[in-house]
Amino acid sequence: MSDMKKRLAEFLEMPQEIILNLPLVSILGSEEVSVENFKGVIEYTEERVRIGTSCGVLKISGKKLTLRQITSEKILVTGVVAGLEYLL
Repeated sequence: MSDMKKRLAEFLEMPQEIILNLPLVSILGSEEVSVENFKGVIEYTEERVRIGTSCGVLKISGKKLTLRQITSEKILVTGVVAGLEYLL
């Protein structure tokens, strides 16, 4: 089914993250992580943020992490980002 959706996205020239309901993760240096198309915040501390996505849990680790912006479409985490990891 996902192969069919990928071909549909290509045919319609639409971003795959929209058609396939995938998260779009953008990293700006070691100071900012933006996640679009997420399901929710599972854990939030100054050292760790875990975000639910359709691909599993995205774990952001670092120091002085803050949730700068949360909307229904996007979450923005700022601070000193040391690592990102998908937990399947």
